[in-house]
Amino acid sequence: MAFSVDTIRKTIREKNNITPTTTFGELVRHKAEIIGDKVFLTFVRDFDKNIDEKYTYKDMHLKSNQLANGLLKLGMKRGEGIALYQINSPEFLFVTFSSNKIGCYIVLVNTGMKGDGLQYILDHSDSKALILHWTLIENYLKIKEQLPNIKLVIADTNEAPSDYELTNGILSLQDVMEEASEDDVNVEIRPGDKSTLMYTSGTTGLPKAITSFHGGLIGNSLVDRILYTFLLVQPGDTLFTCLPLFHGNAMGLTTMPAYYREVPLILSKRFSASRFWDICRKYEVTEFNLLGSMPQFLLKQLKRPNDEENKVTRVLSAACPKELVRAFEERFKLTIIEGYGAVDGGGFSLSTRGDPKAPVGSMGQPGPNVIAEIMDDDLNILEPNTVGELVFLIKEEEKAARKVSYYKNPEASAARAKVAPDGRSWFLSGDLATKDENGWFFFVDRKKDSIRRRGENMAAWSIERVINEHDKVLESAAYGIKAHQVGEDYAEDEVMVAVVLKPGETMTPEDLLDFIKDKLAYFQVPRFIDFIDALPKSKVHRIMKRFLKERGVVDSTYDRDKAGYEIKR
Repeated sequence: MAFSVDTIRKTIREKNNITPTTTFGELVRHKAEIIGDKVFLTFVRDFDKNIDEKYTYKDMHLKSNQLANGLLKLGMKRGEGIALYQINSPEFLFVTFSSNKIGCYIVLVNTGMKGDGLQYILDHSDSKALILHWTLIENYLKIKEQLPNIKLVIADTNEAPSDYELTNGILSLQDVMEEASEDDVNVEIRPGDKSTLMYTSGTTGLPKAITSFHGGLIGNSLVDRILYTFLLVQPGDTLFTCLPLFHGNAMGLTTMPAYYREVPLILSKRFSASRFWDICRKYEVTEFNLLGSMPQFLLKQLKRPNDEENKVTRVLSAACPKELVRAFEERFKLTIIEGYGAVDGGGFSLSTRGDPKAPVGSMGQPGPNVIAEIMDDDLNILEPNTVGELVFLIKEEEKAARKVSYYKNPEASAARAKVAPDGRSWFLSGDLATKDENGWFFFVDRKKDSIRRRGENMAAWSIERVINEHDKVLESAAYGIKAHQVGEDYAEDEVMVAVVLKPGETMTPEDLLDFIKDKLAYFQVPRFIDFIDALPKSKVHRIMKRFLKERGVVDSTYDRDKAGYEIKR
């Protein structure tokens, strides 16, 4: 069946009374009025105990009204920031919905962050309030004195022990909501008001905060472009995500498309390979997203006679190893739709859209009316099958919608676009790729210095900074080693560091791990550690990490996994 993206978009916009100035809060109220009793969210709280929670469109409206009124009562004002440090849960969505209703911007915080990394985000974002899960309170208390801007702290105590008590002036999210009105709030929302800050991994320095605005959330939304280009969500579909809501994929490619298209959303706390297909079968899931090592872990599960007995028809994947694509499709009887996109990607994307002619391993092709090329640093188009930077043409009429804005960083914002000698503007992806003779794009590597481990992008710089704080360390270099190089069968990186000690100093790998483990997110802690005499450097004294990567793991390299040194999440 052929779908017209423009026709579907027009139908949805007319049905929901969406205009260029429609706000998200208005959409939430409208859906509560027209389909209020329809279930939107099913949260799998404990699959093994058969415990789930269902929330209708009316529930989402009234719950977010309660929290919106509660936040206003506590002094929050339009234009102020609310940091959200929370696990997957209905409460996560209540917070995001309510903040948009009162004109506050949400700062999405990775739950793995702690120490200096957490402090930087809370401080840089100018957050006035912090809403967090009760299990993360200790991380906040350790840096509390360094956060003068945080005036209000609210904890989600759902599932906390019955005798658990909040201290240090922290309020209960449940109490704030229960004591507030379900009435609609009346706050003027302007298109230029900030809606969300989402932090990058900070590959070349401090993390950058990608800024979304209310004017781009619904009225001139990028969501529908992604929705119909990648997913082609149809009535009767059921979407499932187990990915963290603080990342762009779970929110932008599953939660919001489900809400926007009025199809059920199944949400679980985290990824579980052993329960994954049972969840899909129980809730009749038709579509989900694969990221990172998920396909490998799912294929590693023992084959079952009922592997094919599921209603999943389409799976959106990013960089699934080509040798696994056909194996996954054949075993589970579905179609993998490969794609490419980024939260700070200006809304540009590539997708195979399930085209049977798409070469295995390709990221796909651009959607309708989008031009993508492979160029060198001077914006010269390269020959087919030549490695260069993936770029997208920014049309004159799309400049405002395609603009990438980093909070308090106009220089970085401006650097995402470049004007060619012919006067045309191009969006720079920062990724290396190739394009074949038939227009199919293939990912090669990240142009930036970052590491991807178990679905998490991280800055090498952020790891090096913590290691270099040790009194015995002269300098260090963090980099990714492809997992397959060390006997693993997933298509991501393992974190490795090369460390140079100060003259006369000695240190064990365990000493270093003891020092850094509480200052880094669990996924940032290196698996491999090499103590070496000197780092390879260029004539201008830049560390040449390619030589370290080529050297890889040697006999003298410390392997944290083999040593049995465990890192708690």
